[in-house]
Amino acid sequence: MKYQTQKIAYAYFLVAMALFAVQVTMGLVLGWIYVDGNFLSEILPFNIGRMLHTNSLVVWLLTGFFGAAYYLVPEESEREIHSTKLAYLQLLILVVGTAGVVVTYLFNLFDGNFLLGNEGREFIEQPKWVKAGIVV
Repeated sequence: MKYQTQKIAYAYFLVAMALFAVQVTMGLVLGWIYVDGNFLSEILPFNIGRMLHTNSLVVWLLTGFFGAAYYLVPEESEREIHSTKLAYLQLLILVVGTAGVVVTYLFNLFDGNFLLGNEGREFIEQPKWVKAGIVV
């Protein structure tokens, strides 16, 4: 590693690998639920598991791309990035937002709330506060 700020990428890659493991695990569990409808159906409904499975794909890809950018940008520009604290803050916002979405999905928190609850639209169910955090 030529630049010290390239170490930021490792944190992003670890989170991406953990999310990939969640996606694969949810895929296996959902396959089993699809075959045997009584398996975990009361604890984890199929539609909630599918939301977790598809959204974890999007988030691990996004996190991996962020990590790749933090690894490649210092090397291509031949200088350190401006602030490592902002890079770690971005990762923290992404992880907290992802955990918040998972908790909101699993426990159906804030049902019917315009700002805090999930929107119920397929593949874009995330609460508005999470979308705002990802944009930032």
